[in-house]
Amino acid sequence: MTKSIFVEFRLRGFAKQYAAWVRARVNREAKRLKIRKLGENKFVGHISLFGGAKTDSYKRVMVEVERACRNFTLVPFKIGGFDAFQNQDANWLFLDVKPSLELEQLRWELSQNLVKSQKLINDTCKPFDRRSKYNFHTSIGQYSPGDNDKFEKLLEFAETKCGLETFRQHKASVILRLFNIIKRYVFKIEEQSYPNINLHLLRVTVLGRKNRIQFEYDLVLKKLLSRREALSRSWYRKSVARLLELFNSPKAKVSPLSNGSTNGSTYLISDTHFDHKNIIKYQHRPFSSVTEMNNAIKSNWNATIGKNDTVHFLGDWTFGWGHKPAKYWKSQLHGNILSVKGSHDGKEEGITFQDFQEIHINGYDFLLIHNPNPNDEHQTQQQKQKLENWKGWIIHGHVHGNEPFINGNNKRINMSLEVINYKPVNLSYLLSLDPNSIKRMETINSKPERW
Repeated sequence: MTKSIFVEFRLRGFAKQYAAWVRARVNREAKRLKIRKLGENKFVGHISLFGGAKTDSYKRVMVEVERACRNFTLVPFKIGGFDAFQNQDANWLFLDVKPSLELEQLRWELSQNLVKSQKLINDTCKPFDRRSKYNFHTSIGQYSPGDNDKFEKLLEFAETKCGLETFRQHKASVILRLFNIIKRYVFKIEEQSYPNINLHLLRVTVLGRKNRIQFEYDLVLKKLLSRREALSRSWYRKSVARLLELFNSPKAKVSPLSNGSTNGSTYLISDTHFDHKNIIKYQHRPFSSVTEMNNAIKSNWNATIGKNDTVHFLGDWTFGWGHKPAKYWKSQLHGNILSVKGSHDGKEEGITFQDFQEIHINGYDFLLIHNPNPNDEHQTQQQKQKLENWKGWIIHGHVHGNEPFINGNNKRINMSLEVINYKPVNLSYLLSLDPNSIKRMETINSKPERW
């Protein structure tokens, strides 16, 4: 028997109140403009993450949702401003959502897990669910198509009469409003403007038939919640308390959203080669001994990576006679570490190795793999096929200092320690370099040669 699924994040607190206030205000204006409202009367403010689609197993969906979400804890984003889209069936008005790198990556991994898990989901999901570029938004209303001039007036009304500052004034008491007027016009003190609401994804909600909650995954508690637990106020209080703990943790790098990235940043690094004495000579690493090299790499890593950061490690943890196991070194390092298998990485308890990973962000498609050469005899068939068919950028290791940091000719980015200052590279920094405009960049400290 087939069942419906829809995955979303439900707004709570101030954001939920704001969205409901905007919807009521906009609907009154739509009625005045004689624009017919479509859709259900019941409103639940949310951000769509996947769907709708069909499944034959909620249990399998539960497994895939947990698998995608468990690598994320603090996932920030902003809500602010209005936008719209129009088609033959309806005109949609929505609040704009500005995602962080973490939110975009979570949504992509969730989508990929679900479409690959069941043929039915793959066949019935929306085309945009398969795309790396995704339009995050919170729908305010669905209206009848036809009179575009009236709908433009409705959008203008939302932008000019339904902003956050207007809502804050609406929420304020009469005394507070009077106090703000005195500050502004008597003492000439301008109120600080906050055009966006800063939020964190708390739970991923899976809906079934008639939009009924089936289960939720709580990112901060790292727990699957049954429908009863998802609706429980006591469980919600636990989630909020845990979120506040993470914010107040001295190791948690919590800061306001500024350039689309914040706490829980994403980093990349490859080829540490812990305990490998000869790598110092072969690659001219600036260390006098293995101990000095090990300590420097560990120190650089832990000074860069915070408790809530994610690190994509692209292979070759350790090597050489008498080396400690990879899981030992991993246990010494900060962050949530996701490992791609390298040339010298074998099966090891405590570490799950992947053949490759993918990141799709800001219009870039990145393939994360250890060795970028599809013809290498050590590549698996899956790695070889992926490399041969890949059209985007390849982020890799393996080549050490023998190739540049960025090679625009073959769209490769080298994360070997020798070209990245022996410490992880922030994905936000990499994006800020605008790789598409770079022809060649020797090391992370070099001046890029642009096209």
